[in-house]
Amino acid sequence: MNARDALGPTNTTPTVILRQDYRPPSHRLSSVSLDFTLSLDATRVVNEFSFERAGDSAALHLHGDELTLVSIAVDGRPLKSDEFEYSPQHLQIHQLPTQGTIRIETLVNPTANTALMGLYASRGGLFTQCESEGFRRITYFLDRPDVMAMYRVVMRGSKSEFPVLLSNGNLILQQDLPGGLHEAHWHDPFPKPSYLFALVAADLDYLEETITTRSGKQALLQVYTRREDLSQADFALQSLKRAIFWDEKRYGLELDLERFMIVAVPDFNSGAMENKGLNLFNTKFVLADPQTATDIDYDGIESVVAHEYFHNWTGNRITCRDWFQLTLKEGLTVFRDSEFSSDMAAEGLSPQAAASARAVRRIDSVRVLRAAQFPEDSGPMSHPIRPDSYQEIRNFYTATVYEKGAEVIRMLQTLLGVDGFRRGMDLYFARHDGQAVTCEEFVNAMFDANASTAPQPDERSRNHAAQFMRWYDTSGTPKVRVSELYQHQSGDQDQSGTYSLTFTQELAKTSPQQAPLMIPIDLGLLDVSGKSCPLSDASISGDAERHGNVLLLKGSQATLSIPCQSRPVPSLLRDFSAPISLEFDYNSSQLLHLLAHDPDSFNRWEAAQRLMLDAMLKPNSVDLSLMISAFSRIASDTTLDHGYKASLLSLPSELYISEKVSVIDPGLIRAARDQLREKLAAGMIEPLRRLDHELQAASSAPYSPDPLSTGRRLLANLVQHYLALVGAISTQELLARFMSVSNMTDRMALLSTLLEFDGPPTQEALDRYFHQFQHHDLALDKWFAAQVTIPNEQALAHVRALMHHPKFDVSNPNRVRSVFGAFFNQNLPGFHRQDGVAYELWAEAVLTIDRRNSQLASRMARALDRWSRFEPVRRTAMKAALERVAADGQLSPDVREVVGKALG
Repeated sequence: MNARDALGPTNTTPTVILRQDYRPPSHRLSSVSLDFTLSLDATRVVNEFSFERAGDSAALHLHGDELTLVSIAVDGRPLKSDEFEYSPQHLQIHQLPTQGTIRIETLVNPTANTALMGLYASRGGLFTQCESEGFRRITYFLDRPDVMAMYRVVMRGSKSEFPVLLSNGNLILQQDLPGGLHEAHWHDPFPKPSYLFALVAADLDYLEETITTRSGKQALLQVYTRREDLSQADFALQSLKRAIFWDEKRYGLELDLERFMIVAVPDFNSGAMENKGLNLFNTKFVLADPQTATDIDYDGIESVVAHEYFHNWTGNRITCRDWFQLTLKEGLTVFRDSEFSSDMAAEGLSPQAAASARAVRRIDSVRVLRAAQFPEDSGPMSHPIRPDSYQEIRNFYTATVYEKGAEVIRMLQTLLGVDGFRRGMDLYFARHDGQAVTCEEFVNAMFDANASTAPQPDERSRNHAAQFMRWYDTSGTPKVRVSELYQHQSGDQDQSGTYSLTFTQELAKTSPQQAPLMIPIDLGLLDVSGKSCPLSDASISGDAERHGNVLLLKGSQATLSIPCQSRPVPSLLRDFSAPISLEFDYNSSQLLHLLAHDPDSFNRWEAAQRLMLDAMLKPNSVDLSLMISAFSRIASDTTLDHGYKASLLSLPSELYISEKVSVIDPGLIRAARDQLREKLAAGMIEPLRRLDHELQAASSAPYSPDPLSTGRRLLANLVQHYLALVGAISTQELLARFMSVSNMTDRMALLSTLLEFDGPPTQEALDRYFHQFQHHDLALDKWFAAQVTIPNEQALAHVRALMHHPKFDVSNPNRVRSVFGAFFNQNLPGFHRQDGVAYELWAEAVLTIDRRNSQLASRMARALDRWSRFEPVRRTAMKAALERVAADGQLSPDVREVVGKALG
């Protein structure tokens, strides 16, 4: 990407940015001084930076976005009008010396910045969001990730209006000024790209704690919130401490600043942002107490706090050369935070309980991947984890880049082992600390660190690195088809034989890369008694290697042959060892065998999911009575962890089911799922009653977000839901439980169950909830979302009513997501009504929000990505809605790219 390309479109014709067009920056910047005179509607920004020519060009082209230029000078001399040209979107200086200093003064209006990118106002304070291209909305600059510089920042403003002044790095000076003003001076001692700049000026309170790092240094940790929210900030602070100490222990990475700050922002487009030393967070991922936050909220806070802190090294100290390399920091850091969450879930537990807790975490990760990323891989926005092109980079902060990217990193750890992966990380930091690099540098470091000639590469390591890099250039979900063959020796049925598995990989036809991938497939074999068969005597034909129980498929096809006494049942892709779709024609007896005996907890759950899918999609292939008996035994099994048991007993989501059919008919999917869950509930009624009695008796214990307590609540609420479906618990009993609960997890579970039934108890619960939480933003978001995700056609009426509710605020991204986002993306039968009326609402919402916040609108526009896979009536209505949006003359580039790709 070169500087001019990165400006983006200035008219309705899309500008396509190509990875192959990358050029190094024309100039290097070593130091940046920013001076802010703060105001909600007219902030003055003085940007002074030193430059050095990096190539032959004497001209410098700077990025801008909706800026007002006040003045410009080079080496102290104001430029004449013919020495530069500018618009709100760019500034070009025609002739510069080989080195010098540029001073640019601009004015920005934070209150008018409803896009929430750059410097913007929220609830009387000023905040920034600069990734990916927000810094250019603050000042003219070389706003690209491969331009790294040291920053000094001075902020001044009204002390009564902005009593807290924060920026990156270390606080150098804070002082009062005449006229009720004050100022703060900050210095970040580490070079960073502009997207990591941050500023906060607001009336906030804070929690703080001083820690000692492993080298003995003192570091101050602070969490800032609105004063009324401060009591809910401690869990985030403790999560930050756990992340810091885990990173020291696992990777030897130490906090490198005197202080580390987190600021909770009510109006925020994403989850959080890893600005160096000053992380800005959506309040959703900071604030928690038992009355207002669910177990999922607590998990999210711990995970997101860790994710943003881990970026301090994987993203900040080493950053991306260009935005095509986004998965370099995001895929790696999602993997790191998932490993952290798994370790935290298992901490202090017995070996069996720890294994179950890790399995639940892994299952949850794969559920997210299959619900969000697999559909993306098969839709119009399909792209490799490192795209070759984009129109708007903001549209590529996707499940593919993040979640699939993390699974690609996980494969490296599977191939190299935990110790080998650590060696690779150590070499990566030793080689590239302080640099902006590409995905190749990371993968090369991984394989070089484990070469026979480490840290120098050998031929084998570089060949492996080159083949592994194909994952970065492959779009679509790879398929691996597996067939089996069992042959007795000499045809004698009484003799042992050879069991063979043939693996054939197939890439999506739309993928730009078609050469075979390196795919690790963790597997095992179970004999008739459920015991594991050894793989030590296995032989391989074809391009593959075996490392213990992992078959590393390197070519298009390979066969693994194992001597066995009898035909075993294969357990394939254990722990989901690769982000692929594995196709093996299991019959129901094989799946029941795996469900009963597989020592791999993930594949035991996978067997349960496949059985349920078959029962819904191929009902004649499953003996329902045998399946119900198997699940009844699981429900009665006292050796199973509660959280893992809940996972085993949970049906596949409607979104996942829709990925398993060739033509999507939401009504048929809903009917099949409802029918199966009611049959399961009725068939398991007695063990479910016993579980309900046992779990309700334990529900009076004080709330704790620890894994065992979380698992107990998860199972209790699932069991309660099943019993309510078949009338074993009445709506009056559900309401009584709702009125007496003492935590938000149980409260929301009961409300969601009640909402599946019409009647006075349901309305009473809704009214009670609103009365109790009407002044708590995050709790009220849950109230909105619960009503719009009722899985029936009445949900649309709830959406339209809630759009006119006094508490609905179209300027707040969380509230918009709780109504429109939840309805469009989480309510398959409600949104996809056969009359198509909800698609008209989608078009209205996308166009309305696009006028204010194009990033938020483009996310909502993705709800119709899969329109071409639906049955004809809905497909026609969705296409008409997409065409209506595409025809709008004021459409943002963000939304234009999404709907344009959807329509083809």
